[in-house]
Amino acid sequence: MTDIKTIWQNQPVEEKDMITLSDIRVRASAFQSRVHRRNLALYVYSLVNIALTAWLLSTGKFNAIAAPALLLMAAYLFVIWQLWWRARAQALPDDLGARAALDYLRHQLQRQHDALSKAWLWYIAPFMPGLIWELWVRYTRLHAANTPLAVDHRIAMFIMLAALCFWVAVWLAFRLAAARVEIQIERLNGLKAE
Repeated sequence: MTDIKTIWQNQPVEEKDMITLSDIRVRASAFQSRVHRRNLALYVYSLVNIALTAWLLSTGKFNAIAAPALLLMAAYLFVIWQLWWRARAQALPDDLGARAALDYLRHQLQRQHDALSKAWLWYIAPFMPGLIWELWVRYTRLHAANTPLAVDHRIAMFIMLAALCFWVAVWLAFRLAAARVEIQIERLNGLKAE
């Protein structure tokens, strides 16, 4: 009997894998503020683009691209709604115990991961119809101008390449953010609540 008691008392305690409720609350608060800052930056970016597009259309100088610009404005509004609906961070309720708080934080991380990994669907894809339409209008207007054809193609290719690079960079940024959240989920899965 003494041997079992000694073995039980001398077993290694996995304190490094334990997490307290206050630690969970600190992690949840830090995560929530990061998500709020990211979403705020995307809200501001979208609203600035909507305002700038509306102002440019109001000048009357860009009537040729008015329809695609309105479609892009609608895409920005859709993205703002999707950010609020899919990717907002919810606060950790005060009345949760350590285990429930850990599960809640894990659920919030998984929700963010799902939103970030599917950003091509709700963030990038809504812009594509308006963007392609606008690029097509610009390309046809270049051909209507009295410039050499080689210059037209270079300008059109530069605009298309710049748009492609921008949207690939946006997609990569969302993929990187999803990978970071996935690492946080894996770390959280290894923890146990006190």
